[in-house]
Amino acid sequence: MLTEEELTNVLMRINRKESFVLNITAAWCPDCTEKQLPNLQSFSESLGTHLLDVVCLQVQIEKKVYISEKHESFVLALGGHGFPRTVLYRKGMLVDADNVEIFTASGLTNLASRFIALMND
Repeated sequence: MLTEEELTNVLMRINRKESFVLNITAAWCPDCTEKQLPNLQSFSESLGTHLLDVVCLQVQIEKKVYISEKHESFVLALGGHGFPRTVLYRKGMLVDADNVEIFTASGLTNLASRFIALMND
């Protein structure tokens, strides 16, 4: 399932020790809005067959201006700016956060396969 959530809801998922994929975007980012967005539904569907939700979180509206300090701190803890960034949480633990600027259908297919493998480790 592909959903868009607020930071508070994402943090609640982490605290509840849920497993999910988090896709972090910025409204100004063409890689997010024009290149990745058309491919997210199929990415989400392939992960959904393995019971992994894809949660989208927008952290910036304007370039280099975070929605809040909490959004900025959260992104910095994951490795900093670079959008879109797609990360995997397994039972509330960050497993893989170094996936920046993956937006093509083939790139997302490969990423889904890697996430599924990491879930099975």
